[in-house]
Amino acid sequence: MTRGNSIVQHEELKKVLAKDRERRAFDPQAWLDRKADTLNEYCRKNGLKACVISVSGGVDSAVTLAIADYARNREGSPIERVVGVAQPIHSTEKIWKRALELSEAYKKVEIFTVDQTTVFDQLKQISDKAIGINGGDFASGQLRSYMRTPVGFYTAQLLSQNGTPAIVLGTGNKDEDGYLYYFCKAGDGIADVQLIHDLHKHEVFVVGELLKVPSTTLDAPPSADLWDGQTDEEELGFSYDFVELWTEYLEFSEDEKALFRASLSEEARKEFDSNGEKAATVHRRNKHKDVYPLNL
Repeated sequence: MTRGNSIVQHEELKKVLAKDRERRAFDPQAWLDRKADTLNEYCRKNGLKACVISVSGGVDSAVTLAIADYARNREGSPIERVVGVAQPIHSTEKIWKRALELSEAYKKVEIFTVDQTTVFDQLKQISDKAIGINGGDFASGQLRSYMRTPVGFYTAQLLSQNGTPAIVLGTGNKDEDGYLYYFCKAGDGIADVQLIHDLHKHEVFVVGELLKVPSTTLDAPPSADLWDGQTDEEELGFSYDFVELWTEYLEFSEDEKALFRASLSEEARKEFDSNGEKAATVHRRNKHKDVYPLNL
C-alpha cells in the first residue's frame, strides 16, 4: 500500500499489485541518476541555470524539488539555483508548513512565499459580481490553481533577469497527469519540463523516501488543497494504487485480461470493475486536456 492512501483496496487486488510491482522491479536509484543527468543535460544545452517549482506541501512537488536539488549537486551541473514558490490561498496551516519544511530538508534550496489569499478574494469577488454567478467550491478551487501559474513563471522571469536563466518544472505523475488527466489545464498543467511524468504515484513515494523527503509530507493524504478538507482519493472515489493496477491492466492482451479477471473472487472482481469504470469515466471526461489548445 502506498503511503498517504486514504482508500484501501481489496486484499486480493493489493496482492496482485504487489506481484506486478515485483515483476517491474523499479530501481529508484537508477531512475534518479538517469533523470538527474537528463535534467542537467537539458539545462546545459539550453543555457539554463535555475529551476522553479511551485511547492504545495504535497509529495509530487516535494519530490520534484528534491530531484532538481539532487541534479544540482551532481558534478558538472549547470544548475545554480533551485527555487520553490509556496503560494497559500486560504490554505490550512499544516499543509503550508509542510511546504516550508523543505528548506530545512534541503539546505541549498530556496523557498519563497507569495500569499495570494487577499488577491484571490478580490479577484473572485470582482469576477463573480461581473458575471453574476457565485463560484462554488470546484470553480473557486480551479481559480486557485490558475492563479499560481503566472507567479511560477514570473519567478522564472525574475531569475532570468537577474542572470540565472530559469525554467518551471511541472509536478505531474503518470497516474494523475498521464491517465486521469487530473490537473488544471491552465493551472498546474502548465510547465516547461516534467520530471516525474513516467512514475506511478507509488513510485513517486519510493523516490521521495530515497531523497529523504520529510515524513510529514510522505504520510499525508495527497491533496491539491483546492478547498477545505479536500483529498484527491476521496474526491476521485478510488485510490492511486488502484489507478496503477488499472493502467497496467489496460496494457494486457485480451487473453491476459480474461485470465486476470477469472483469478479474482466475485467480491474483488466487483470492486475492480466498479473502480475501473470510475477511473475510465474520469479519463474520458478529462481527455480534452491531452492536447490543448485544440485547433479546429
